[in-house]
Amino acid sequence: MEDRVKVLMERLVELEADVLYRQPAQEGEEEFRHIPGTHPVLVSAPHGAAHLRNGNLKEEDEYTAAIACYLAERTGAHALYLRRRVFTDSNYDRGTNYKQAMSAILRAHNIRFVLDLHGASDRHAFGMALGTMNGRSCPKQISMILEVLGNYGFKQDVPGNYKLDVDGKFTAAGGVQQETITRFVRDTLGVAALQVELTATIRTVKATVHGKPPRVYRGDPVMIADAVGALEEAVRRL
Repeated sequence: MEDRVKVLMERLVELEADVLYRQPAQEGEEEFRHIPGTHPVLVSAPHGAAHLRNGNLKEEDEYTAAIACYLAERTGAHALYLRRRVFTDSNYDRGTNYKQAMSAILRAHNIRFVLDLHGASDRHAFGMALGTMNGRSCPKQISMILEVLGNYGFKQDVPGNYKLDVDGKFTAAGGVQQETITRFVRDTLGVAALQVELTATIRTVKATVHGKPPRVYRGDPVMIADAVGALEEAVRRL
């Protein structure tokens, strides 16, 4: 493994250690955390820890919180990420504490773009998926973002984990019941936004898969480095 990739993997593990996936916040603890920045972009990870949707437990999107923090660290962007289990889903429910905090951050810091990170299963026929509300959420920025991702190998016309899906499986448009972060930011707050889905292969450094017996899952370090590098460059250019 190249030194730069090894250093990135180690840093992502360090950052992810702040998140306790299944533990609710104890007295005095933050359910989510805002890392202030100087660049007017907010990187969001609302599923960094476990959460409930319609009363059903949904597992955490491992390493989305770490990636959000790393992008903030590297670019000066703001980061907002879930770090303890909550009983709502901010990519579905309206009026959550996370969304209220996001609204305050956007106003206070004149944020001009929100990059909302999520995790997807490896069963999908892509490595990365973008949701733009079918072109509505970030019409001025999407061409640049696609160009940057393509420079790192993530394209719509390639197979495997470098395949890029745009407004296919995940459009971020939501529906009558679901208010996605992207929809909330674009339609309620009037700020451009993009939902980014990363499969486990290109985001998860290592994670315990509970079973009999439990096993350790490891993503592909080079692909993780490419995905994070592409997002870092895009954030810098937004």
